[in-house]
Amino acid sequence: MLRVGTFLPPAARDGASVTAHPEVGKIPPDDHALFMKLLRDLTDVEFVHDLDFRRSFVRDGRVYCGEVCLNDLDLYLWHAEVPRDPDGYALEALRTLATAVPVVPDPARFTTGLDKYRAHLRLSRAGVPVPDTILVDRRDTAAAALVIAEWGRALLKPRRGSFGHGILLIEDFATLRDLADYLGHTRAGAAEGTFLLERFYPNDPADWVGTTFVNGTLMYGYRKRGHRFTRLSADAVKVYDPDSVGGDVDGCEVPPEHARIAGRAQRALGLPLVGFDLILYEGRPVIVDENTFPGLYPDLFAAAGRSLSQELLALVRDAISHRPGPR
Repeated sequence: MLRVGTFLPPAARDGASVTAHPEVGKIPPDDHALFMKLLRDLTDVEFVHDLDFRRSFVRDGRVYCGEVCLNDLDLYLWHAEVPRDPDGYALEALRTLATAVPVVPDPARFTTGLDKYRAHLRLSRAGVPVPDTILVDRRDTAAAALVIAEWGRALLKPRRGSFGHGILLIEDFATLRDLADYLGHTRAGAAEGTFLLERFYPNDPADWVGTTFVNGTLMYGYRKRGHRFTRLSADAVKVYDPDSVGGDVDGCEVPPEHARIAGRAQRALGLPLVGFDLILYEGRPVIVDENTFPGLYPDLFAAAGRSLSQELLALVRDAISHRPGPR
C-alpha cells in the first residue's frame, strides 16, 4: 500500500465569488470537498492529510509533523502559501524532505518559479520570450547606468514580488541611484541585496492575458478588470492588488501563439500548478510574470468545460505513477 502525505488546505467558504477574491494557495471549497472524495476512492493508496510542513520540525535530516515522520512516506503533495524568503523555514523543510522523498511540487523548481530573476533566466534559456533584465548589486547600481540609458525606462521589481507591490518605473539612472542610497540609509538590513530591473515595453492593458496550467495543460485564459491596473506614468501601467487577494478577472480566449509560449514556459519550469502573465509588445507575446500560485477560479473552469477536482486527481495519479527517485 502506497502511503501519500498531503497538505492541501481548502479556501474558506464565505459566500463571495471566488473570481472576485480567491484565497492564495488554497483550493476552492467545493472543489476541495470533491477532490478529497475522489482521493478516498483511489485503491492501494493510503492518504495522510493535513501534514502542514510549515509547522514541522527537522531532526537529524528527518522532517516531522507532530509524531508523523514525513520521510517515511512514499510521496508528499502540497499546495499552500509559504513565506517568500528562500532562506525561510518552510521551503528549507521541503527541500530537506525532497532529498529523501518525492515532493510535488518539487521545492527547488518552486523556489525558481518564485524568484522572478531565476524564473526569467530559466525561461530565456528555454527560448521563451521574457523581458530583457539586469541584476545588479544594490551597493553598485552604477554598473547598470549604461544599460538604463540604452533602454530609456525600466521596471524595478522585487525578486519575489507579490500582486504588483513594490514595482517602480525607473526613468533615469539617478532615480535608481537615489533609491539605493535611501534604502542604504534607512532599511539596509531589510532590503534585498540585489536590484532586478526589466526593460519597460510599452503595451496596451487590453492585450494583457493571464493563464493557468494544471498538470501541464492550459486550463483557461483571463484578463484583469480595469480597476486592477494602476498608472506608473502617463503611458505606463502595472497590475496592482492593494489587498493581495487576487481575483477580479474575466475569462478570455488565449491566442494560439500565447498558448504556445506559455506551454513552453510551463515545461521549462516543470511546475504542476503555475500561471503566466503575457503582454503584447510590437505584436509579439512576452511573458512578464510567472505565478507559482495561479488563479484557481471555479467559474472559469466551468466555462472551459473542466473540473478542477478532476484535474487535480489526474495530477495526483501522475505524481504517483511517475514518482521520481530521491534527490
